[in-house]
Amino acid sequence: MGRTPARRTAEELTRAAPAEDATRAHHRTDRVPARRRFDEVECTVSHLLRFPHPALRGRRFGEALLQGLAARGILPGPDGVLEIGGGTGHLAEAAWRGDAGPFTGCRWTSLDLSPSLLGAQRRRLLAVGAEPAAVPRGPHSRWAGVRADAVALPLRSGSFRGLVLGNEMLADLPVRGGVNAGAVQLVQEVARVLAPGGAAAFTEFGGEFPPGPVELTAGSRAGEHTEWSIDFRQLRAAATGGGLEAEELPLHELIGADLSVRCASYTDLWRLRRFVSCEVFAAPAEEVRRRHPLLSRLLALDLPPLGSPRWPDATAPAGFAQLFRALLLRQRR
Repeated sequence: MGRTPARRTAEELTRAAPAEDATRAHHRTDRVPARRRFDEVECTVSHLLRFPHPALRGRRFGEALLQGLAARGILPGPDGVLEIGGGTGHLAEAAWRGDAGPFTGCRWTSLDLSPSLLGAQRRRLLAVGAEPAAVPRGPHSRWAGVRADAVALPLRSGSFRGLVLGNEMLADLPVRGGVNAGAVQLVQEVARVLAPGGAAAFTEFGGEFPPGPVELTAGSRAGEHTEWSIDFRQLRAAATGGGLEAEELPLHELIGADLSVRCASYTDLWRLRRFVSCEVFAAPAEEVRRRHPLLSRLLALDLPPLGSPRWPDATAPAGFAQLFRALLLRQRR
């Protein structure tokens, strides 16, 4: 007689289980310090614009994003915001210590698979005045952190009366057979958990083309993983298939960015930081030239307009204004 399933060896069970996606495994076991991750491994648009910026009329990215959502009728609702993949907590901090319109001071839950990033969010949001630019309002009394997977939201069906928010996190989800499978599954999860009147907002790089890989790493291969551009056609189809209303627009329109403002790109900052210590922040061009007059000339810093294809990264196939999109989803049922 053959062995019953209960007596299968550990080796057989390992062979039978599907292999975990490499990027998911990377985030699940992530130990890269949060600051290093976003300074050196995967510098996001929101990280570059996390301080008050003239291109955003003196607002921080988080304030501009949340004000833009409110202007389109998306509000926190009684359950507030469920933020998926909140990085180092800058969006939640902007809502607590800044001016985020109706999102200011709302209930905020951060869901993350990375223990390192969840810890960084906790330290930032439960500290007093975590950033010099922050309005000192004390610890975020309405914040909670949950370690969970974006594609298996720990919520009952039709229960969430608020905003599900994912800022530049969709690219970390798995791609299978030319399909943004993880991102599609997340949209399906959103359709499942949203109550009538609930909404979701996602920002990411991509467009009307199949997903493509971007290999990310710092020195010594620290933080090495693969991100994938988003085919927004796939996500819109998943949204409408799940009964959601879908609206897509350029991210710069949602946050009201002035694309003519010249500022440091990530490429400029990478070159500059080889010689001096400076924040990884898209400082306005005149400020960079004033602080580093000689290096600005010697390194021939680009300091491009925000709308240039060379911002935020001169090595990318296009820039912020050309590639970064926002997908807004509403549950009307």
